[in-house]
Amino acid sequence: MIRILYRHRSGTVILDCPLDQLAGALKDPQSRFWIDLSAPTQEEYERILVDAFHFHPLAIDDAINDVHVPKIDDYGSYLYLVVHTFSLGAERMDIDSDEMDVFLGPNYLITSHKNHSAVIEKLWTVEYHEEHGLTRGPAMLLYELLNTQLDNYVPILDTFEDQVEELGDIIFTSSAKEVNRMLNEILTAKTSALRLRRILMPQREVLSRLARIDYAAVPASAQIYFHDVYDHVLRLTDMVDSMRDLVNSTITTYLTVTNNRLNEIMKVLTVISTIFMPLSFLAGVYGMNFRHMPELGWAWAYPFTWLAFVAIAAAMLTFFRRRRWL
Repeated sequence: MIRILYRHRSGTVILDCPLDQLAGALKDPQSRFWIDLSAPTQEEYERILVDAFHFHPLAIDDAINDVHVPKIDDYGSYLYLVVHTFSLGAERMDIDSDEMDVFLGPNYLITSHKNHSAVIEKLWTVEYHEEHGLTRGPAMLLYELLNTQLDNYVPILDTFEDQVEELGDIIFTSSAKEVNRMLNEILTAKTSALRLRRILMPQREVLSRLARIDYAAVPASAQIYFHDVYDHVLRLTDMVDSMRDLVNSTITTYLTVTNNRLNEIMKVLTVISTIFMPLSFLAGVYGMNFRHMPELGWAWAYPFTWLAFVAIAAAMLTFFRRRRWL
């Protein structure tokens, strides 16, 4: 789907500009556009990226195919950026990432994404662009888009951190069977933490370049705003590092609890085996079929043997308890 938000040089904002009027509107250098491609088809890609703006084939190819890593390419009169957004996944402890492709020119901003974007919907209003947004230029609109996305990251990361801490507490209070079921959530949390870091690190570099390097599509007055966004990403990266350490600590705790429970089981089995060793020895000796064994003719031999078994087992249990092995 193609949506076009058009601001005339007079200040009039048209929320849904017809696509057939785009070519004529582009001839006015004082007009400004925000074109949003939501789950676009191949034909829609070609109508906007190829026919209307004649972007470089490499940039078009990257926009059509997922790049997976944030980046920025300078094509002189415009910039091509790949940024990512985050959202909580359907599965507990899972964080999903969505790629957004951005073309930034002197009087236009083009965003392309395959999934619904709540941030774009929040900024896609006439009232907003009559005072902010395109009124201050496409570069500032990109800043506000990125800044709003970063504001949404904080509660997502806080929720994720709370879930990891809750998971760490549950490990100590749950049964062995329940702890085993939590292994999937722990591994999902680790994967999510690694995904966040793998995306935020290059995205931080993208914002650093926007804040420090002079681009034709980014006015000098807008660089300080991108520096502010860069500072936000820097803090988010620190949060992700802390979360990754927390997840690793949770995994270590899980392994420690599992090993302790395994040791308890092995201790019980070892005690049982140790108690039965002398009993097996006595049973083996008196189970031999020799004719002239002295005790074979004794009337009290059988009950005495059982008494010896019970006495040996009781003595060993008492010894184990005094040594605090049980």
